[in-house]
Amino acid sequence: MSEIEPAGSPFRELRGDYVDHAGQQINLQGYLDYFEPLGSSLSRLPDGAGGPFVYRFTASGGRTIGALGWVVSAASRRYGAWKLWGMWTDRAMPAVALPLFWPELADPSRISGVVERANRDAQRLLDRKRWPALCGEIGAARLRNAAFREILEAELSRAYAVPLPHRQPIEIELPPNMLDLLPWLYLFGPVDPAEAQLQPSRFNGGGYQYILTDRQSPLQDAEIPADIEEIVDAAADDVVSGWKKAHEVRTRRARPKPAPKPSLAPPPREPRRWEENEMPSRKPPAPKPVLTADMAMMIWKMLYQIAVLALLFWIGLEVNGIRKAMPSNPVSAPVTATATTSTIPAPAPAPVREPESPAARVARIAQALAARPPQGIRVNAASITDSGSLARAAVEVVLRRNGCFSHSEAVDGKISAAEQRAIRNCTVLRSERLVNSRGEIDEARAIAWLERTLS
Repeated sequence: MSEIEPAGSPFRELRGDYVDHAGQQINLQGYLDYFEPLGSSLSRLPDGAGGPFVYRFTASGGRTIGALGWVVSAASRRYGAWKLWGMWTDRAMPAVALPLFWPELADPSRISGVVERANRDAQRLLDRKRWPALCGEIGAARLRNAAFREILEAELSRAYAVPLPHRQPIEIELPPNMLDLLPWLYLFGPVDPAEAQLQPSRFNGGGYQYILTDRQSPLQDAEIPADIEEIVDAAADDVVSGWKKAHEVRTRRARPKPAPKPSLAPPPREPRRWEENEMPSRKPPAPKPVLTADMAMMIWKMLYQIAVLALLFWIGLEVNGIRKAMPSNPVSAPVTATATTSTIPAPAPAPVREPESPAARVARIAQALAARPPQGIRVNAASITDSGSLARAAVEVVLRRNGCFSHSEAVDGKISAAEQRAIRNCTVLRSERLVNSRGEIDEARAIAWLERTLS
């Protein structure tokens, strides 16, 4: 635990760790429920690997509690355990604090100096109008690396491609050696840093949710919009310019699109002067057509051609009747053949499909889950043997697909204590009605949902 800071200090030290025989400890108890899921989401990596967080919530009495720090897994002590260090304040954490304190944030021994530095500069940190000046104190050496800039532009492009509004976190996958992307993504991304959260997986809220993976960042093959290139190029020269360009892009995207103007009907045409004065012309009635000799000859030729065609058609019918009445050629005597033992087999009747038994259906779905797991989820098929374990496996798949539980943990049809806590917090399970309000699993609905998903 940390020492108590002097009264009136806006920033205070935040520490948490797992203590044997005492459980998870944190010096600000209001944070325990919010940070409890972090251990299981980070435990897929070796102990000591972790990442930053910028988080805020509303406590009792309407207080806004904001925090910034670093969290790592403590799975070597206990599965699901975690430890963290950082600072908290009775208000929203300033947006520039993460990139400003980034060089010292990952070292727990330097966090006391970070808190002292924040309290010395509290007036500028808590005044949003003075943030651009603080941006000038942020080191931009990392942005001058061309390869790093390309990866940052690709991640920013994917984040800006997410449509508004950003009520759910934007997911970012990156290896631990690319954590330097996070402060720049937080500062220049599509969500206003003054309102955004930055957290490991399993948190909720607008902002960015990063997932640490052991694979390297994929090659950047997406087209980079011109706005993103301008933001990153400007920030490489001057962080303040990049901040301002990112603010302009966010403001432009949030501005509602103008409604299409309705097409106006053309005004009525005024009559021309000559149309007003001119009297209507009185034309004499057209003379009735007179049948001339040429017209009579043309009509006679048409009737003659019709009569010839009718005669030819009648002759054709008579010739066809005569041919049918003529005797046909004598048919040769039929050749009798001795019966052989080989006979033409009668067509076999179509097979009748028997209804699938419940056990066969469970086996088929379990095999499909093991062969084609959604989103690369690992499956331990040996432990999924009946309808109950298959229903629990379906619930485990829902937890991993929707970020309610770690992707690294295999689906085995057994609900652990950590998964049971995740079930209570996962809204997708309740919306799909796979579990009831008491956390009990509906086997029929869960198996039917998994069958639809795998098909």
